[in-house]
Amino acid sequence: MIVKIVFFAAARDLMGCPSLEMSLDDSATLGQVKQSIIEQYPMMMELVKKSTFSVDRQYARDEQPLYHGVEIGLIPPVSGG
Repeated sequence: MIVKIVFFAAARDLMGCPSLEMSLDDSATLGQVKQSIIEQYPMMMELVKKSTFSVDRQYARDEQPLYHGVEIGLIPPVSGG
């Protein structure tokens, strides 16, 4: 399956693009997407560990099953005031 990962704030800056598509096994979960991001883009490791993720604009946990065409959001922690 193909999923779209959308990057926000610091994640977008670090990746240098607003989104990317990733090919995954049909039984993939959000946790597996996180691991794939870390493996393919090692500079994202710390940010992935600290970030919140969404699946089709709903906050999601690592066990969340995915499906073809789903949109995953990588939302870094917010700081400042």
